[in-house]
Amino acid sequence: MRNFLLILLLIGFAAINITGCDRPMTESMMDAVTQPEMPTTDDPEAFTVAFVQAAIDLYKAEGAETTATYYNDPANIQGQWYVFMTDENNIYLAHPLIPRFIGRDITEIPGIDGAYIGAEIAMTTTEGHWTEYWWPNPKTNKLELKRTWSIRHDGYLFASGYYEPWSPDPETLLTVSKDDPESFTRAFVLAAVARYESEGVDAVAAHYNDPASIDGQWYVFITDADDLFVAHAPMQELVGTDLKDVIGLDGSALGVEIAKATGTGHWIEYLWPNPESGMDEMKRTWAIRHDGYLFGSGYYQPAAEDSTPVMEDAVPTMESSMPQAN
Repeated sequence: MRNFLLILLLIGFAAINITGCDRPMTESMMDAVTQPEMPTTDDPEAFTVAFVQAAIDLYKAEGAETTATYYNDPANIQGQWYVFMTDENNIYLAHPLIPRFIGRDITEIPGIDGAYIGAEIAMTTTEGHWTEYWWPNPKTNKLELKRTWSIRHDGYLFASGYYEPWSPDPETLLTVSKDDPESFTRAFVLAAVARYESEGVDAVAAHYNDPASIDGQWYVFITDADDLFVAHAPMQELVGTDLKDVIGLDGSALGVEIAKATGTGHWIEYLWPNPESGMDEMKRTWAIRHDGYLFGSGYYQPAAEDSTPVMEDAVPTMESSMPQAN
């Protein structure tokens, strides 16, 4: 009987050690799955790979739904690092920086220059691969070169990346032909962003307020973080006024829509006077935020045959029925 009680006592001690009852129960979810040998951010490539692996480890422990919820929380962005995740069909499940991506196919997401970088990221396998492209850095609010590590596990895609300073020569961005007006417009705007990075806001504003910077139907307009124009070559009287006060030909709050541009850029279409043809035509404008500033330009598509010419002596004013050029 005495031996039997001793055996029971030993079994009890073993059970305590096996179940970990001596471990604090407040240990966080990620502490339980993250390797203690996590590389430091001084080695961004190794840190990125480990950061993504931590997401996979959380998935293994808690499943896809919990993992997606965790990484959709902006609180889990670590400086420039965040995890985005898709399901087996390339549909976004998590993206804390751009929640509007949730439910969209990553292969249909274009890069800043219009190339479908999402499709390249999605080509990854269980071995993983790197993809390089321009993307806004959430830490600096600037466009920078991003290196993203993506890898598949159970069909799901897990990815994150780090940024390197972006300082291209503005002239190298304008090699796109005007025969592709959409691509040329993006390049025209990105050249302005590059000029801002290399020369500063005063120099870039002076350049794009000079009528010599107008290239046919293309010109760049720039606003500051408060949406006040700092450059607009065709109508320099707009400098210092608020973009959001610009009214479209149809009375719409055109400037408000343009001001919604983010670090990934957006397109907006509207009827606008073409300074090259003298006609009201449909304009497609691409605007993007960089370091708080908004940079935009656009191209025109001929409207219907009954479009009316713009009167040479007409001078638009803010909040009038005629728009201010953008």
